[in-house]
Amino acid sequence: MLDRLQHLPIIRSAAMVDDIPLSHSEYPGTGMVRVVGRPIIPLQERPTISTNFVSPDFFQTLGIALKSGRIFSPLDFAGAPAGPRPGLLQRETVVVNEAFVRRLFPDEEALGQQLGFGPDELHITWTIVGVVANIRNSALGADAPAMIYRCTCAGFPLYRAGFILRTAVSPETTIRAVEQQIRAVDRDQPISDVKTMEQRRDAALAPERFQLTLFGCFAGIAIVLAAAGVYGTMSYLVTRRTREIGIRMAMGAQPSNVLRLVLGETGVLALVAIAAGLGGAWALTRYIRSLLYGVTPLDPSTFVVTSVVLVAIVLLASLGPVLRAASIDPITALREE
Repeated sequence: MLDRLQHLPIIRSAAMVDDIPLSHSEYPGTGMVRVVGRPIIPLQERPTISTNFVSPDFFQTLGIALKSGRIFSPLDFAGAPAGPRPGLLQRETVVVNEAFVRRLFPDEEALGQQLGFGPDELHITWTIVGVVANIRNSALGADAPAMIYRCTCAGFPLYRAGFILRTAVSPETTIRAVEQQIRAVDRDQPISDVKTMEQRRDAALAPERFQLTLFGCFAGIAIVLAAAGVYGTMSYLVTRRTREIGIRMAMGAQPSNVLRLVLGETGVLALVAIAAGLGGAWALTRYIRSLLYGVTPLDPSTFVVTSVVLVAIVLLASLGPVLRAASIDPITALREE
């Protein structure tokens, strides 16, 4: 089936995979491994690593960068001795991601390293021939898991499989052509979960987007209420200080002096409030970590921009009462009770 898809004119690249990224598989592949040459530790204490069967074109199809080494090929498995169990070879070449390298080989060269898989009596050895960039398999908000990619070209039976296609035409046209090829091989084969990677990404982000939209609406309402509150408070304070302002202006103060006085006091209050808000935001960062993508919970630019925006809102809300204060007639102000 993969060969037929790769020869379709509308397909730029095609790959077969055991677990499609962002598919939220209920049974992700995992395995316990040890590094050959290091002291042997009990099986239950060995790191559990995510695994995925992929065809060699998987990385090219999804645009996953090769960081070092090479991608496995069918030639790596020619004449490889069979393993003690179905789905295992005595020796196998694998590709790992950068998260795997950081976890098991933080200060060593990963290429050429050998991994022992499963119980030691199986004598299963995997040799690392390539290192690729990380991708997020299911949870976009979580760090990329340490991953071992195994090749489908070894001829292992797969309990599930899917195809990833990079197309030269619209997805709708591609789906029809692919369905025709599948029906030509097996007319009774069910076809399900057909989505573009953008659709998978949007589906994976839907809960977080809803929550962030909700948070954004509440934040917008809070800003409007805060601006209204600042305006009302400043109007009240300016009214209370009408006589004071009148005396200052009668003593020679200019409207610009009144503007600086009131805006300066407002700015100080705003900075104190923002400092308190930043402290609260810092304390709450661990609760929003799962909603953030591509930024850290303590992203400096976010805090700076937010603070500047809030100061601007406070000053704008104060501008009306301040301008009214600067235009007060001293004689009228002095007559105020």
